[in-house]
Amino acid sequence: MGGSATHSLEAFTFGVDGLFFDPIGQPCVLIGTVEFQNFCHVLDETFDTPLGRRLIYAATDSEERSLSAPKMFQFGRWFGRRRAERALRQRAKSMGWGWFEGRQILSPAHDGLTVGFSLAHAEHLSKSRYELEWNQRSPELIQTILNPKQGAMVPAPQAHRLNWSNTSKEATLLGTLDLDLDVREVAFFSGEARSFFLPTNVLHHLISGLRGRPVRRKPSSSIVHIGEEVEEPNVFAAIVHAAMGAYKRTDHPLFLQATQDWDGHLQSRLTMRGFGKVEVQKSLLDGDDHTRFLIRSPLPAFVAGTLLGMWQRAHGKRCVVTFGLDASGLTVEVREPVVDY
Repeated sequence: MGGSATHSLEAFTFGVDGLFFDPIGQPCVLIGTVEFQNFCHVLDETFDTPLGRRLIYAATDSEERSLSAPKMFQFGRWFGRRRAERALRQRAKSMGWGWFEGRQILSPAHDGLTVGFSLAHAEHLSKSRYELEWNQRSPELIQTILNPKQGAMVPAPQAHRLNWSNTSKEATLLGTLDLDLDVREVAFFSGEARSFFLPTNVLHHLISGLRGRPVRRKPSSSIVHIGEEVEEPNVFAAIVHAAMGAYKRTDHPLFLQATQDWDGHLQSRLTMRGFGKVEVQKSLLDGDDHTRFLIRSPLPAFVAGTLLGMWQRAHGKRCVVTFGLDASGLTVEVREPVVDY
């Protein structure tokens, strides 16, 4: 396993503005494998029908669109296919997804995602569509089964972007961040957590596919008001709730004595992982009656859920939340519940 390909982060861009870009210039975030698994579990529980296949095809569609332009992945009828195959294998490795070897995925970061990425690579190389089945023989090995589909290969659709899909500003890089990652052969670790780079377009495709799906239950009683300007509020609330649930399953310590103590936690948990910037505009610690965050992020709903989990852990209380959206970004106002006796 591994061949002659190297695992390097030098081709990535880690901006001080909290915006990350992979070696082919696509926006991405750094996320833990367990964290993402927990996010998917909570999100899956929110809807009436299973998330599984929708996540796989969100990964496939996102990756197919990413592969369509870079020259390193293109090849002609007679020449270049083997070179493109090596480049695809290197992409999977550099992103921390695992090792793609023929119809096998070794050391997958996440079963559904890696199967989806692998399908996109196989279809790109064959220039045809496949019906997908797969067997996970162990946590370290997935075997894909691809059966050819009839008909022309129609290009993958573009994700439908909602007005809260991305609140980050145009990148004006003044420097880059130095990430502390333990790089292994086909994986890397952020602290003790195995992590990988997730293209943000995967979540945009997933969110696009969740529009109009029936919700099994209200995502969270903490979410009191979502502004009328927020499109698809049920989907927005579901993403927030899933990210909050994923954070609550971590053991990330968080202690605050002053408002500025937020800065280090927001930097390490969000900015240093590609989730953009969060500004604390008001705080209970300054005597305000609520905490107000302004989110500028490529995945603002995910960040909002993480912030709610962080707030509850820091203050040790339940919360009630109001969301708003304007030209400056996504605003989150968090208050303590008021009890009427």
